Amino acid sequence: MSMAQSWNRPKLKFQAKVLIPVVTVMALFLLGTMWIVNNRIEEQLQNRTAALLSTAENQFTNALRTHDASLIQQFEPIPNQSQFYSVADKFRGDADDQKAAAITMNQSLSDALVLSRETSVLAFADATGQFRACAARDPGLETNKFFTACAPLIKKVLNNRAADVRTIQVSNSLYSAVVIPTFKITTGELLGALTFGVEMDTAVAQQVKSPDSQIVFIANDQVAASTLNKEDLNSSLLQEYKGLTVGLDKSGGAPAATLLIQTEHYGVRPGTFPLSVGQGKAGYLLLVSYEKPLRALHDDRQFLFLCSLLGIVLSSTIVWLVVRRVTKPLRQLRDSAEAVGRGDFSQRIAIHSNDELGELAGVFNHMTENLQKSLAQLEKTVEILRATQAKLVHSEKLSAVGEFVAGVAHELNNPLTALIGYAELLQSSAVDDDSRSSLKRISNSADRCHKIVQSLLSFARQHPPERKLTDVNGLVDAVVEILIYELRTSNIQIIKELSPHLPRLLVDPHQIQQVFLNIVNNARQAVEAFRPQGSIRISTGATGQRVWIRFQDDGPGISEENLAKIFNPFFTTKPVGKGTGLGLSLSYGIIQEHGGSITVESKLGYGTTFIIELPITADAEASTSQMVAPAPLPLPSGKGKSILVVDDEEDILDLIRKTLEKQGYQIQTAAVAPSH
Repeated sequence: MSMAQSWNRPKLKFQAKVLIPVVTVMALFLLGTMWIVNNRIEEQLQNRTAALLSTAENQFTNALRTHDASLIQQFEPIPNQSQFYSVADKFRGDADDQKAAAITMNQSLSDALVLSRETSVLAFADATGQFRACAARDPGLETNKFFTACAPLIKKVLNNRAADVRTIQVSNSLYSAVVIPTFKITTGELLGALTFGVEMDTAVAQQVKSPDSQIVFIANDQVAASTLNKEDLNSSLLQEYKGLTVGLDKSGGAPAATLLIQTEHYGVRPGTFPLSVGQGKAGYLLLVSYEKPLRALHDDRQFLFLCSLLGIVLSSTIVWLVVRRVTKPLRQLRDSAEAVGRGDFSQRIAIHSNDELGELAGVFNHMTENLQKSLAQLEKTVEILRATQAKLVHSEKLSAVGEFVAGVAHELNNPLTALIGYAELLQSSAVDDDSRSSLKRISNSADRCHKIVQSLLSFARQHPPERKLTDVNGLVDAVVEILIYELRTSNIQIIKELSPHLPRLLVDPHQIQQVFLNIVNNARQAVEAFRPQGSIRISTGATGQRVWIRFQDDGPGISEENLAKIFNPFFTTKPVGKGTGLGLSLSYGIIQEHGGSITVESKLGYGTTFIIELPITADAEASTSQMVAPAPLPLPSGKGKSILVVDDEEDILDLIRKTLEKQGYQIQTAAVAPSH
């Protein structure tokens, strides 16, 4: 093959050889990032659905108890009316009296059934628990089965002489059986018990379910009542219930699943009613829709894909420009090397290779006479190029990270502002103390998220700690509140011995809270792995010009060998994947930065004690007490005034509208497209 034929082959330049693998790596990296983020979002969606199901289940349980209590309160006066206790007293007579009493009692029960619309069945049992009379609104109801289902509850009520209620199953229906004892007015003697059967139909299901959920009552493998009002779905709901309740009694848990009903996705969780022995099984199926967050997930996927595609295009352009700039000195070096080889710096030789590296090889073939000088110059030039390239790559990385973090902070701050605003708006409305406390927690948690967003910005721009006068006992209470669920599930008791007269300290509350959180969480993990039940004692106090905080657990303790390395970075005694070894190291640095100290005392088998001491700054306390914040100007009355509110966030618009409308303003809102 001649040289001319070899030059006719496609020419792949050095820029293309560098650009192709770099773009490929970037594309693979971005695809991997998309996959990880997508999985993370799906996991968060599943956790949110599970939390909604738990909340709905708790609300259903509480509503059912309230419903049962209201039934007792409603029916309790009826058995002590004269038409009941006077007839009930005759069942203690002879056979004729009992027969006449049964007829009279049946008539009284029928009359009472007419007056009580929500009652489906009325039955009377004498003081021995024997079934005497019954009236049912449904003629097809088998009264013997109803009385058999109520018999254990009737016996309990007669023994305790107090009203009670229980869910029972009769054929394919569920009833709330309310049993109330009947006494002789003059002597207080127990005459029997009157049983009210209220069918748990769709109306009852609507009363006891939470507003954001649906519920299906199931009895004898049949749908007894449903708030979905879609009978064609009963078979699929029953199949889902059977599948979820397999092994439920053995495991003791309530598994969650997902179900597609027509075009809407639901989270599903089963539950059972405690029935008497021999009654079979009855339960319920809770459903919570997660269609809206699922659609939001789909939109996020599309947005992430577009952002990734744009990132690949921009990154490829930047890499191409960098490679082009880097190769320009190589071409200059080629020309200079040729001139040095010939001794004539103004002359250039022809190109004899397909790319820049081939061209450089041709130049080096002509540089044999001045090899040492040319090689020294080349090495110096290459080192300069490498240093320049490294600086450019580092600069581009910092710029990309700064832009990304700033974008994330902006996108999170808007919904956080709406969340805090709505929580404060609801706190100012007429709500009960329990709701106000929950709203305060929401506001505090959202404020913590705002702090986390601000800490993201420190990745690209460092900020000094934000120190202010802080109540140490309040930080301890906040940490315990954060970890209360994990502590309770780990059977760990928190014992707080907090001094009520501690002075406030000039510290960064978020950093100090993070230190407390690390220590308490480490103690919880150690105690949980060491004993089935344990305790963590937290005490505070002041000595001289320092406040001390002591965390003492009854875990396995720390060996003397590990005790000396406990604050070293990346040192951990936890299994692989359970810890990074940075928590105590960072905590040590934070306490040192605040001018305090952190020490540890431990002995194998006898637990561990961490002691933190922080200085008291009296000058800061005095100066802060003298600073009086200006009183906020009251919002004037808006009667007869109109305001136009413009924003690119629907939630912010709605928050401002509700706040100003409370002052009497007439509000017009206009949403604008967000700028990018």
